[in-house]
Amino acid sequence: MSQSTISQASPAGISVIICCYNSTQRIGETLRHLALQQFPDDFNFEVLLVDNDSTDDTASVARAIWDGEGPAGIPLRIVDELRAGQMYAREKGVKEAAYDSIVFCDDDNWLNADYVFYAWKTLSENPTVGAAGGSNYPVTDAPAYPDWFPEHADKFALGVPGEESCIVNNRSFILGAGMVTRKKLFLAMYPDDHPTLLAGRNGSKLSTGDDFEYCKRLMIAGYDLYFEKRLSLRHFIPRQRLMPAYLERLLAGINDATPTIELYDLALRAHRRNKKKNRWRMLLLSPFRIIFTKWGLMDRVLIDERNTLYYLSPFDLGGTHEMKVIKKFFRYAKSVEPGKI
Repeated sequence: MSQSTISQASPAGISVIICCYNSTQRIGETLRHLALQQFPDDFNFEVLLVDNDSTDDTASVARAIWDGEGPAGIPLRIVDELRAGQMYAREKGVKEAAYDSIVFCDDDNWLNADYVFYAWKTLSENPTVGAAGGSNYPVTDAPAYPDWFPEHADKFALGVPGEESCIVNNRSFILGAGMVTRKKLFLAMYPDDHPTLLAGRNGSKLSTGDDFEYCKRLMIAGYDLYFEKRLSLRHFIPRQRLMPAYLERLLAGINDATPTIELYDLALRAHRRNKKKNRWRMLLLSPFRIIFTKWGLMDRVLIDERNTLYYLSPFDLGGTHEMKVIKKFFRYAKSVEPGKI
């Protein structure tokens, strides 16, 4: 066995994608935890580091660490992505990945020793799962967490979604830190004519929400989100990120992304309410329901009725750029639902 006594009958593999921007101070422990992964002899994985236009020595530092401490036979590949933005880096990594199963490991994520193997196992045992995650715990070099930290801990990609492994569609998102997904699905959710609305953080701005957008698109296409209790990681939060100024930037990035995520949520709610109903009947009823709701003659949620009309209608009913993109994706999603790719 390779660093493990886990038994597994068939050959398998997974690509661990680490997106980096000026990560020399963080990448060491992340790679060392990956070097300690436990897996069966017939299991393979690769580490794919995407250098997102770094201006430091991230690539050479990572190479030196892996060459010295990486397990035999497990490659570290380094590719460049010059477009600033985490989603662009993830897209580049996915396109370059050797395996269909993917783990997104941030440059400050310390995966538990069997994370990589159970990430693959979760996907192999659950064919309708589009994305999965586990429990994310904090670790820091600061002497103590600030008083405000418990209130905002979830903003730092932390959380324990449950006690038992289960589908978590009602939660409607999986954190990008440690997210497990499939290469074919990720590429299917972002073809050239359906680009992301949220590119994720870059070197100058803490933009966010790209992982949430991905989950919304998966659910629109009919895939499940899954919590696997055997997956856990520690998210390293350096003392500099526990300062009020960093929190302010982080909250600003979240606030910027929130309107787009809320549009996805409203669209997804309309989809769930109407997916088993006759589309044309709903289209005919919607204008009357909108009018009667506005007049107080029907006890319905006005925005839901408007969204039913907007997203079911084959016609251009205007709307914001984001709404038009989401509506276009709804039509496309039917071609990539489970069983079709």
